[in-house]
Amino acid sequence: MRLLILASESKRRVQILSMLGFKFLVVPSYVEERHEGNPLLTARRLAFKKAFTVWRDYKFATVLGADTIVVLGKRILGKPKDKEEAKEMLRSLSGRWHKVITGVCVISPKGKISFHDTAWVKFRRMDEKEIEEYVNSEEPMDKAGAYAVQGVGARFIERIIGDFYTVMGLPASKTYRVLKDVLD
Repeated sequence: MRLLILASESKRRVQILSMLGFKFLVVPSYVEERHEGNPLLTARRLAFKKAFTVWRDYKFATVLGADTIVVLGKRILGKPKDKEEAKEMLRSLSGRWHKVITGVCVISPKGKISFHDTAWVKFRRMDEKEIEEYVNSEEPMDKAGAYAVQGVGARFIERIIGDFYTVMGLPASKTYRVLKDVLD
């Protein structure tokens, strides 16, 4: 079996890949995440950039890069810069639907495979006290859209249409199928 490398320090992606039964190394890419332009193309471009940055040093391995983007209307909600931006993002999501796109790129000696998955998420209405308490928990500070579906942020989610794991940061079933084919 070929060496698998996750080009990310994301605890959520580590958890998903482990849950799927893969053995892998974590080698962060440290790529600057600029979310601008078409959200779908941006997620796929950043996933490729993360994977390729690590693969250049590990060409014998299979490298997986991923990027998750939260989109509200035409606005991309990246990771909040500070608590005020996190509060503003959560206020804008309150009571509304938004989409979450996760782009994935797998590069190996066999070639490159890029794909994405999209899920829709509906937040319930949140009051200012809930937003304040959640932001003070620090959980939203390194998450796209300022929330963690698998954490305390779950209390705000009314409904998900699509793959829960796409919202968490890595579409589980699609990723499993691609890696199984590439690593065998």
